[in-house]
Amino acid sequence: MFIKWNKLKKRASRSLSAFYDYPLAPPTSREKELIEELQSAFRALPEEAMTSSSTAEQEWIDNVRRLKELVLNDDPREFLRWDVILRTMSVTYVSYLSTELRYLRSLPDWEYRWCQVIEECPVGHPIPHWQYPRSSGNLIHHSYHVAQFQEKTGMRVDKICFVFEFGGGYGSVCRVFHNLGFKGKYLIFDLPSFSKLQEFFLKSIGITVVDATAFESGGNGVLCISDLEQLREILSDNKDDSDSMFVATWSISESPVSLREAVLPLVSGFKGLLVAYQDRFREMNNIDFFKQWSSSLRGFEWKGWKLDHLPNNNRYLVAVRSSKDTH
Repeated sequence: MFIKWNKLKKRASRSLSAFYDYPLAPPTSREKELIEELQSAFRALPEEAMTSSSTAEQEWIDNVRRLKELVLNDDPREFLRWDVILRTMSVTYVSYLSTELRYLRSLPDWEYRWCQVIEECPVGHPIPHWQYPRSSGNLIHHSYHVAQFQEKTGMRVDKICFVFEFGGGYGSVCRVFHNLGFKGKYLIFDLPSFSKLQEFFLKSIGITVVDATAFESGGNGVLCISDLEQLREILSDNKDDSDSMFVATWSISESPVSLREAVLPLVSGFKGLLVAYQDRFREMNNIDFFKQWSSSLRGFEWKGWKLDHLPNNNRYLVAVRSSKDTH
């Protein structure tokens, strides 16, 4: 009976979303320009090759190849409807979004702040959320992450000067930061194909995307990179890490241990940390891993809790550098 009821609710939510759904208008000259830029970038990307026998690696290579196929042969203005995006970085009709929307609407600054933060845009042709058609499931979900971080740490993201996000999806969390008034430097590290998609999305919604030269010379904006050595160089040059924040929602927890061990030491001097993870990812016990990592960092006030409204055992881990820590 419970399964049947869930199916009925999902069917009803799809119908309501469809009621508020509209086809895209013909592309503008600016959209055509950005589409050509995206497709040219994908044509120039080298073919992904296996470096191990890992099934996880094979899965991501398949995802990248599928994404390239769609970018080159479909309309990128509708990328949020593509199967590979829906499967890997999008939530639409899941029931837990009701809990997250309810939380956002309960915030004291909902009327003049968060209702504007979750106002969706047409880029990617997102599916309207059936309970709040002005937004989408993804934007609600990503806004919930940031709101939880602010509540638990007391940090406001519009006061932060530098953000490093590991695995940025298509750029939606970055969008939430900017909707909240962030005006600093935002660095996203991801696979090359997803970096190009992030650039396309962020440029399409009017967020400034810069190259490495402008970013390293002190200019504000978003830089999307994929090279680990370049990441090390940029973070080592970020001298003022007292107002820096690290974000990794279900990304670092799905990475090989070797990559985790290369990246996580780079954020030990940051002021704020936001990580979301599943208890286990294949053979990796993430509870043990993040317990050891948090224990290894000094000068932080940590909070971790289980996301009871999500299925399959997921958790948040947030931290803020103690005001007593002189670093």
